[in-house]
Amino acid sequence: MKHSLPLGSLFLLTALPTLGQGLSNQGAVISIQSGAQLAVVGDVTVSNGGTIDNAGTLSLTGNWTNNTTGGVLTPATGTVQLVGTTTQQIGGTGTTTFHTLDVSGATSAAQLTADISVGNSSGLLTLGANKLQLNTHVLTLNNGATSAISRTTGSLVSETNSTAGYGRLNWVIGSNTGTYTVPLSSGTTDVPMTANITAGGNSSGGLSFATYSTGPDNLPLPTGVTSLRGNSIYALDRYWIVQTNNYTLAPTSTLTFGYLTSEFNTAPNNITEGRLRLQRWNGSAWESPQGNVSVPNNTLTSDLQNTYGIFTGADQNNPLPVELREFTAQAKETDAVLSWTTASELNNEGFFVEVSVDSKTFQRVGFVAGKGTTNIAQQYRFTDVGAARRGSLQYYRLRQHDTAEGTDTYSPVRTVSFTQSKLAASLSAFPNPTDRAYTVRLTAAKAQTVQLTMYDALGRIVSQAPVALQAGENQLPTAFEASQPVGVYLLTAVIDGQVLRARLVRE
Repeated sequence: MKHSLPLGSLFLLTALPTLGQGLSNQGAVISIQSGAQLAVVGDVTVSNGGTIDNAGTLSLTGNWTNNTTGGVLTPATGTVQLVGTTTQQIGGTGTTTFHTLDVSGATSAAQLTADISVGNSSGLLTLGANKLQLNTHVLTLNNGATSAISRTTGSLVSETNSTAGYGRLNWVIGSNTGTYTVPLSSGTTDVPMTANITAGGNSSGGLSFATYSTGPDNLPLPTGVTSLRGNSIYALDRYWIVQTNNYTLAPTSTLTFGYLTSEFNTAPNNITEGRLRLQRWNGSAWESPQGNVSVPNNTLTSDLQNTYGIFTGADQNNPLPVELREFTAQAKETDAVLSWTTASELNNEGFFVEVSVDSKTFQRVGFVAGKGTTNIAQQYRFTDVGAARRGSLQYYRLRQHDTAEGTDTYSPVRTVSFTQSKLAASLSAFPNPTDRAYTVRLTAAKAQTVQLTMYDALGRIVSQAPVALQAGENQLPTAFEASQPVGVYLLTAVIDGQVLRARLVRE
């Protein structure tokens, strides 16, 4: 049976006792003095407010389970060693804060089943040649020194994806500088992540590291990434996530990421390894390829400093397509001037410029050819001449067409406002073409009544009616009669002394 220490008991350990069949601390206070060692054959379970004040060494062959709140190992300057021969789990309902956690003496991998903290009071995470599986949980390393992780060939395994939840190392680095190497692995092969910090951040901030591999389809996507958009055969089958925690001023660092050979050369991938480059998701799009690759070391290094987030790798000759870097629209007299830039393009036929007067129904007003495939930033401009005739408020968007996949991608919508003094008399209809229902838009500088006439393609009057206009925009919902044939019709009206015409197509 397991040893049970009764509530309220105090045990002071100064020698080297061994407890067989595990240790269950149900509310007792166990104090392990400096230089002393408590060896447990089996599990260690702490519950009911029990504590272990460890200034020495506590070793166990079984699982560590913390089912209490409060400082189970606090204050603590000692070491907890895992020395089992089968997988040992570290978990429970409470979060344990270790001074030094040493898994180097175990012959099988250790595994988290709860979030933990290590490195309290400058303690270490000692891996030796062993593996610690993060298993969707967060390991917080409170020691901000670059030497806080001690290892030979051991590693952290953080391979769980966004669907299961990332396994993360949150390293509280603060204002320290140096090369911080996170010894991650796939479970069999190293895929380290490194942050070479040349200028420290402030406060007690830290960097959070996670990575996972995918199948050739690059799915599932990381949390926050809405689409890959590009052709997955040119994208490396791995993502890296590096994020800042509690920094108001993040450190300046160069990031280096490891990958596996199988993640670029497995069919149907079509990647030349020497052309691999990093691409970062900026919250809405993939940025331009950047950085460099080390083929002998299977690593990719960013050339962007003080930049964190979600990264993947892609063949720079076939990068993940980059959406708009900037898109603006503004009024200039009676015209609408649209400007936009791209960081890079992939199979980009061009941009269809579309406008709406109600933010719902858009019609094409122009097309600007793209640059196909390029890694060079491009600038574009389009002028919608006389846009004010449609009304005082316009809604514009860009529809980008991918020639390879035949898909369309839409930009955010931008609005353009025209002042009343710039409004010219106008007559238009939307949607156009239409199958039956449509709206006639009439713009006038002053209130007046006009005669609105519709002619068919042969010049015959189809309908005619007086319309009372207010100053500014006027909208007249209407529809074709069911018996009216498809074809081209002409609307006419005299507004502000001008004869205006608008072509309308029924299809």
